[in-house]
Amino acid sequence: MIARCLDCNATLTKDEKECFTCGASVIRKDASSVIFGKRFASFLKYAVILSAVATVASLFFDTMPSFPKCFAATLVLLLAKSSAEQMLEKSKGL
Repeated sequence: MIARCLDCNATLTKDEKECFTCGASVIRKDASSVIFGKRFASFLKYAVILSAVATVASLFFDTMPSFPKCFAATLVLLLAKSSAEQMLEKSKGL
């Protein structure tokens, strides 16, 4: 993958600390944290879907946890998913 300057989109080498075209400092980011963030965000997406299904099922089946517990868990997971997606956008530099 070719590194590019975030300001002027110039091509950079691996050892450059400063962009030769515009003079902006180069910030190197660890790709493993972005990969972990993507996986965690997708895990939370599936957890929200599963929790929403459990919330609806709790209305019809007695074997499920109570509706307020399922609804609260869905809301907490939804907030965590939203937060994880926002942190992932910041780490990408968008």
